[in-house]
Amino acid sequence: MAKLHVVGGGPAGSIAAISALRSGHDVIISEEHAVSGRPENCSGLFSCEGLRSLSGFMDPRRFAIAPMRGAVIHMPGHSFTVRRRDPVGFVCDRAAMDRELAQNAEDEGARIRYSERVEGAFDSSNVIGADGPLSAVARHFGFPRIEKFASTLRALVPYRSEEPDMVEVFVSNSMFPGFFGWVIPHDEQTAELGVGVEMPGDVQNAWKVLLRMKKLDAEVKPGGAVIPLRTRGKTGMRRRKWNVLLAGDAAGQVKATTGGGVIFGGNCAALAGKHATDPFRYELEWRARFWPDLAMHGMIHGFFAGASDESLSSLGRTFKKLNIDVYLSDHGHMDRPTRMLRPQLLAHIFRNVID
Repeated sequence: MAKLHVVGGGPAGSIAAISALRSGHDVIISEEHAVSGRPENCSGLFSCEGLRSLSGFMDPRRFAIAPMRGAVIHMPGHSFTVRRRDPVGFVCDRAAMDRELAQNAEDEGARIRYSERVEGAFDSSNVIGADGPLSAVARHFGFPRIEKFASTLRALVPYRSEEPDMVEVFVSNSMFPGFFGWVIPHDEQTAELGVGVEMPGDVQNAWKVLLRMKKLDAEVKPGGAVIPLRTRGKTGMRRRKWNVLLAGDAAGQVKATTGGGVIFGGNCAALAGKHATDPFRYELEWRARFWPDLAMHGMIHGFFAGASDESLSSLGRTFKKLNIDVYLSDHGHMDRPTRMLRPQLLAHIFRNVID
């Protein structure tokens, strides 16, 4: 049995702790906030498959607020609807999810010390940094920096949704440079509105743009977050007596296309807990299993972030011609874009070009 210090009590930290406890380790968690799940500055939309992948650490059914069956994607001059008959994802209560994960870690034997910010004095030579994109653990041990970030704002507002099971996404680099705007319904009367811009862009201006677009009260006060858009070049190291691993946002294990980090970060955190004393095996295993999809999210983000609105409009016309929305409705995947690169895609494009 090894002693392990997990820095950060969010989803990645709690999952890493539970995994480590199940591997026979003794775990301490340091969480800088007074409670888990606060402040709540991240969206709670997750794919059904992603939630199932974490069901060994929590019961996702306890937090589901609303099913989502697809999205309406707005590009300059064009809109696309991607829809499934059955739900592809659920909006969840993120604060309740975070609290249950932390409670489950405690129930399995972890000791959580709240209101404790750790920047260098660790209780063990085995450390997992799950302390967010600006990780003090990563900085203390000299890990490579994350190269790109998005700044986001979001708020839950009164909003009448005509299709309460459909997300709206707004892609425009003149309005939301380097990222996008969104509306995620929670019910017919309430929705989460959010915007993101690639840093150092002006996220406050993007927020005003979305409010004007939706004719909403400019006095709405959003919460903000910083989201990594690239993975770190290294997420595990052994230095003298230290075994140090990074997981979740601290490692940049986030979908660059959407900013979602709980599913990939949680699955990688489970590996971090399992391999808490073997950073090299952790690095190899999570990259073998998840890096191809994370890299593809990064490539897609880079393509769209670098395009002018004129180019996005031209791309939209091409998508319309090729009926890409039909293909995505049949074969799209919220988390794993590599699964969409299959022979059916080439066949679909060929049929629509011929037509």
